[in-house]
Amino acid sequence: MKPHSLSPCAHALLLRAAVICLIAVLLPSAEAGGPKYIAGVSYFNPGLAGTPLTWSQGAITYYTDQGDLSPILPGPNADAFVASAFSQWTSIPIAAVVATHGGQLAENVSGANVYMNSDGTITMPADIEPSAIGTPLGVVYDEDGMVTDALLGQGAGDASECFYNAAYGGDDNLGTSANFLHALVVINGNCAQTSSQLPDVEYRLVRVLGRVLGLDWSQLNLNVLTGDPPPTPDDYAGFPVMHQTDPPNCIPIILCFPNPYQPKIDDQAALSRLYPATGNLQTLPQKPVVSANTARIHGSVFFTTSGGQAAEGMQGVNVVARWIDPQSGLPSHAVSASSVSGFLFSGNAGNTVTGFNDSSGQPLNQFGSNDITLEGFFDLGGLQIPNGGTSAQFQLTVEGIDPFWSYALEPYGPSQVEPSGRSGSILVSASLGNDTEQDILMQGNALSKPDPFPLTTYQTPAAVPLGGDWMASFNPYGDLDYFQFSGQANRTLSVFVTALDETGAASESKSQPVIGMWGISDPENSPAPANTPSAFNSSVFGMTMLNAQLLQTSGFRIGISDFRGDGRPDYRYVARILYGDQVNPARASVAGGTALAVSGLGFQSNTRVTIGNVTAPPLAISADQVLVTATPMADGVQNIGLTDPPTLANSVLSGVLTYGAGPNDILSLIAGSNPKTPVGGQAPNPIQVRVLAADGVTPVQGATVVFTSSPAAAFSACSGATGPMLSDEDGQACAFVTVLTAGVMTITVQLAPASYSSPRQVQTALVGTSSGLDIALVPQMTSIMQGATVNVTLTARVLTNGLPLNGSSVNFQVLKGSADLSASTVTTNAHGYASTIVEISSMAGDIQVSACVGPGNSPCQNFSATSIPAAVLQLQAVAGSPQVVTAGQALQPVVVRVTDSSTPANPVLGASVAFQFTGERAGGDSTIISAGDTNIHNDPDPVILFNGQSVVQSDANGLASWPPSMEGYTGDVAILGTATAGTTGNIQFAVQTLLPL
Repeated sequence: MKPHSLSPCAHALLLRAAVICLIAVLLPSAEAGGPKYIAGVSYFNPGLAGTPLTWSQGAITYYTDQGDLSPILPGPNADAFVASAFSQWTSIPIAAVVATHGGQLAENVSGANVYMNSDGTITMPADIEPSAIGTPLGVVYDEDGMVTDALLGQGAGDASECFYNAAYGGDDNLGTSANFLHALVVINGNCAQTSSQLPDVEYRLVRVLGRVLGLDWSQLNLNVLTGDPPPTPDDYAGFPVMHQTDPPNCIPIILCFPNPYQPKIDDQAALSRLYPATGNLQTLPQKPVVSANTARIHGSVFFTTSGGQAAEGMQGVNVVARWIDPQSGLPSHAVSASSVSGFLFSGNAGNTVTGFNDSSGQPLNQFGSNDITLEGFFDLGGLQIPNGGTSAQFQLTVEGIDPFWSYALEPYGPSQVEPSGRSGSILVSASLGNDTEQDILMQGNALSKPDPFPLTTYQTPAAVPLGGDWMASFNPYGDLDYFQFSGQANRTLSVFVTALDETGAASESKSQPVIGMWGISDPENSPAPANTPSAFNSSVFGMTMLNAQLLQTSGFRIGISDFRGDGRPDYRYVARILYGDQVNPARASVAGGTALAVSGLGFQSNTRVTIGNVTAPPLAISADQVLVTATPMADGVQNIGLTDPPTLANSVLSGVLTYGAGPNDILSLIAGSNPKTPVGGQAPNPIQVRVLAADGVTPVQGATVVFTSSPAAAFSACSGATGPMLSDEDGQACAFVTVLTAGVMTITVQLAPASYSSPRQVQTALVGTSSGLDIALVPQMTSIMQGATVNVTLTARVLTNGLPLNGSSVNFQVLKGSADLSASTVTTNAHGYASTIVEISSMAGDIQVSACVGPGNSPCQNFSATSIPAAVLQLQAVAGSPQVVTAGQALQPVVVRVTDSSTPANPVLGASVAFQFTGERAGGDSTIISAGDTNIHNDPDPVILFNGQSVVQSDANGLASWPPSMEGYTGDVAILGTATAGTTGNIQFAVQTLLPL
């Protein structure tokens, strides 16, 4: 005896009582519902597709173990025990099956020569290998359970596992001529220790031998198991040995079934169809020669059209024939047989999405015919007529395959499909030796419905609907729907498909949707590069979900198919894609409040949006756009996430939104030079910087700008605002500096130093001075609109060695131009400050005012005001546009800055800024923010609610602010307007309120 090694068993424990590891590897799938295996279009010889597999000429020779099975069943007794089990099948008079004991195997098979190797392979004697066709059926007596442990896993051979593993095995080598070449059966000696155990072991052995002969499981009189209705003696008398599942309380088995291992009428009929007592086995399976001792009823189960005509065949329906007792006129539950429709047809041929091979690489189409005329075919051959009758009536009924008790029945096992519609009972007359054809037309079944898109192929996919969701069906057989959409790199998405039944309810007993994705330029490869390996992989009933990552900006193709490659009118589905494509604007202020439009596919009213890990409040949602308000967040790049709460489907837009300063933004110094400034005084010129995007052109709003000095100085925002300093809509940030120490100070301005380890920065220098008597003046220079009437407050500070001087007089004098002073001499307060107001009426020319410490009028500082003509005025956006809020929330002012045309530009005081605006209700309740751009224009069909104009004079910082109002209107209202100053300054603005979601 030469030991051999087998490959690791990926599917070793599909069913503990079913097949051993090597069988699961060699025979990964089968299509039946009567016969266990049906030849397919690959592997087997041409022309044999649809042929049930059998032992050639109905003859099987078996070889038994040299060892003992148990103390009460030594070798010869064990051989007799096996022969008795075989005789249950070979004694059936209408089936031509012969089992011959060919002798013994070459060894005592035990744990000493059957064992699992460290690499997962199994070593076993050569004459029980699948290739050992010289010993076609090997019967192993596993005296101590060690062989079972090796084949099925540690502990499987224990006496406690006898309910599952008393006897097991099956066919493991198939010939290309559609014949079995080898099988292996193992009997666990731990289950045959007492005579009371032997009926259970023989029962399980008879069932295993039935499978070896080629029989599939059967479903008949299922109320014997369910108790609904309570079973009668007739139900037990007809309950087949080859039913699939036993209740776990059936120990011993006779507690549940009388005569448990005696084949019933259904078992006998099924075996006779494989091995008819007369007839040519090579005859086409749908037209075999009928034995003179039996009758045959065959036909197809059909879907029907709205007019009641036969449509396509309906697979997976259990068709039951019951003999009508002529005395009672009632159908017999003892003389009954069953056949599953479409048992010759492929139940799982694979599909383009997940592939056409099983997990071990074997083609799925090696089992089951692809002849569409067999899709609903059933065969009730081998019908016996009791009491010596030669003719009788049989009642035909249909039922679904029970997904619990009979889940493994082919062709759809292990996932059964509920029949569509119903059929009343049909009476059929039959006689011995005759063949009767009787089709079954289902009524009230699902009707074929056209899909809402043209026929698709891989080369011609349909566009994903604008809403991102659609309803369709897998019909006809082999239907696969393709869709295309454009996507961007660094995105994830979810495609989720829910199987539906005829009523539109979610179902897991109809289609089994699987989803795949390809790049639009990919060749038609199978399986898809991204796919769901199986159906119903989500936590939601009836739903399959594909989560995919897009690695490049491209077109993409989605394919949706039934897992089995099946297709029928009742395979409806609803699909949706949740995909976020882009965000506009791509910048948000670190202070929050920025309205963001996220575009994509498949949004719904409950779509949740997160920025980073923070939920962003929604403002408006449509199928392809969601509008949210950015929450406050630190400078840096953030992801946007979209989630569908009921399904947890999600889409992530990676790195699409930059809060404040980005990693490659530019910080430039606009103005920063100053004269020497006394300690305690404010430098006359502010430090101004500007933040621009990496393109060097686009201003960045809402970026954190930090001013520091070495040695220390005090900084205050030019606008007077407190808190962190942020760049405005023009990207500018501005701060005044108060000198705290004498000497040279290095002023550093950094961009978002808390977010970046090496932040962008600019520097300038300022010299602080200190003496026994100093004066500082703010402001020292101002630009004023020509013709404006304004007041300018001048504030002087008198200092001695950096400390404020109280009670000192400051003399103010107009040195040039036309202006009045509110006071020409002012005494300093405790902080050293003295102020006067320069009153200018109709600014006509430049003005100069001096401020000197009295009584000697020394030292002095001068104030200069420059007249700016209207023709050179410029406008800069500062804040407040665009903004979108929920109705009832406060609106922020729209703020602009008026400057002259110099470089750097100077703010202009006293310029008249006209805010012209129109309030309207946009057609279709559109928003002013969209994924493509910011819409600041008149809607083509608006409802005008109000309009007006407000004129505001710019302040000393050049700022003009207008508070928008909805004028009492509620709901979706947009204000579109333009701010103008002088002859060239022009800025558009937009504000909108939306109804709460």
